[in-house]
Amino acid sequence: MPERCSPMKIDPHVFHAKFPHQCALDRCKSRCCRHGVWADIGEREAILRHADLFLPYVRLEARNPSLWFGGTTADSDCPSGTAVETNVVGDACVFFHPAHGCSLQKAAIDRGRHEWEFKPRFCIMFPLVVSEGVLTVDEDMDEVWCLKDENRTHPILDAVEREVDHLFPAEIARKLLKGNGAKKSSAA
Repeated sequence: MPERCSPMKIDPHVFHAKFPHQCALDRCKSRCCRHGVWADIGEREAILRHADLFLPYVRLEARNPSLWFGGTTADSDCPSGTAVETNVVGDACVFFHPAHGCSLQKAAIDRGRHEWEFKPRFCIMFPLVVSEGVLTVDEDMDEVWCLKDENRTHPILDAVEREVDHLFPAEIARKLLKGNGAKKSSAA
């Protein structure tokens, strides 16, 4: 589901930033999932409409859908213009499960759906982030394994090429992946 994009600027840092070759959940233990995330209000509605899909995958203490989301705020970086926070239950996002990572993604895969059908776009695109209309790299979470200097060995856009193709309209994906010199681009 490509996001609705108003004109978006791209921070040149995106073309030079480094990241591990790929995520290593065995090393990071999904620390980026510990604090919850901001989601679009439309993503919240889709998740709640399909709550029964996710109940078998969320941790026992997070099985009540009324616990899943917190407050909303105006956010021009969200397609709807409104962001909603995912709550933290225990020590992680309500959708995090230590046995399989993201409950939303695991449920979608097990049901034969696209792995990111329900996952909030900010989760999919991490460590990229759109902030005030600018696509940049989230450098604020320097405690996570993938953002430690010694683990940042590959161009970030090579590591998140699939995510870029999935999230952005073809014109933006092409600009990102060609501007990076990525090996290939499946963006049309």
